[in-house]
Amino acid sequence: MTVAETVTWIKVERPFFDLAGVLTSSLQITGGLLLIALVMGTFMGLVLAWRRRRQGSTLDPVSLRLQTRS
Repeated sequence: MTVAETVTWIKVERPFFDLAGVLTSSLQITGGLLLIALVMGTFMGLVLAWRRRRQGSTLDPVSLRLQTRS
């Protein structure tokens, strides 16, 4: 008595590495972070400038920590 062997073949697609997709997504993430940093930096700079103008501070040697010769 012999046992009938059945072989089942499943077709699997060959894996590939999408270098262009990796580079594109990396550049998109980097560009998004750059844009966020630019917006936040601009906002923080404007807030600091507005606060200093509102306080009426002037540029004096004490605030700049400059040494003056007497």
